[in-house]
Amino acid sequence: MSRDVSEQSSALPSSPTIFIEGQSFTPSELAGCEECDAVYRKVTLAAGERAYCNCCGAELYRRSKSLSTLLALVLTALIVFAIANSFPIVKVELQGNSSQTTLIGAAMAMFHIDRAFVGVLILITTFIVPLLDLLLLTYVLASVSIFKTRPSYLLVALRALFLFREWGMIEVFLIGVLVTLVKLIAMVVVIPGIALWAFALLSVLLVYIASFKINDLWDEIDRRVP
Repeated sequence: MSRDVSEQSSALPSSPTIFIEGQSFTPSELAGCEECDAVYRKVTLAAGERAYCNCCGAELYRRSKSLSTLLALVLTALIVFAIANSFPIVKVELQGNSSQTTLIGAAMAMFHIDRAFVGVLILITTFIVPLLDLLLLTYVLASVSIFKTRPSYLLVALRALFLFREWGMIEVFLIGVLVTLVKLIAMVVVIPGIALWAFALLSVLLVYIASFKINDLWDEIDRRVP
């Protein structure tokens, strides 16, 4: 379901308490459009509903159906992440010789051929950042959904999640692997490994998890744990 938000405000000062036409608002009571910068007063949504900008039609915010569902997806993604990094991505055979490697093994190989920068980039964008992202999400969601407490350092955690989503590139890595395999098929025997399928599933899970905006997550936490 969706709902238009019609209570649009005028230009806003930077004060923590915002006054509009004689009324005062806190920043959490207002929603800004990321596309056209229009600002609205938030309205209460039912679970699953979304609010859209009247000016450009972009999504402003949504009411998540269930943080428990999101937590289950994150835990599933962690399990799939462990599988993807524990098994070979692909096995290549040529004239009786075979070779296979994991994601970390591929990154380490970059150091052996004097491509340290590429190796570090692979480790950061496809291993370290996605892992930290999932672990931090697990901490925040478990605190709210299971322990019914407000997470310590919530602001720092949510800001870190914003940053992690900019640097996580497992989907880009997977596309690069698939393009490389297509080119190799004509020359060698290529046998997809368990990790390749795990990365494909992980990419789908991460895309779905990323559809939950950090701002909406913050609002949901405020509603559940004031």
